[in-house]
Amino acid sequence: MHSGVELGVTLAAMLHAASSLPNMTYDADAHYHHLLDDVLVGGKMKYEQGSIAVPTGPGLGVELDEDRMGRYEEFFRKKGDYLGRYMEDPRRPDWFPINPAY
Repeated sequence: MHSGVELGVTLAAMLHAASSLPNMTYDADAHYHHLLDDVLVGGKMKYEQGSIAVPTGPGLGVELDEDRMGRYEEFFRKKGDYLGRYMEDPRRPDWFPINPAY
């Protein structure tokens, strides 16, 4: 399992899925540690000894912070999604790559 652009909600789902696979013999991988903030109440989930525990609360075990959600919704409106900005080049603001596979 790998994810590169998740917030805590998606990571919680990934942790639950990974924990339910008894034959999963390798580590799940994520780039969550690169985030500076998250949309979860209390902020980012904590790593302990290189791992994040599967959340145990109701549902996926995480709660959304409505103020943070609003802040990031506004950021999305202004900037667009992460994947859309991934290849941005500040030296060429009007340029973006086009992948013919899409």
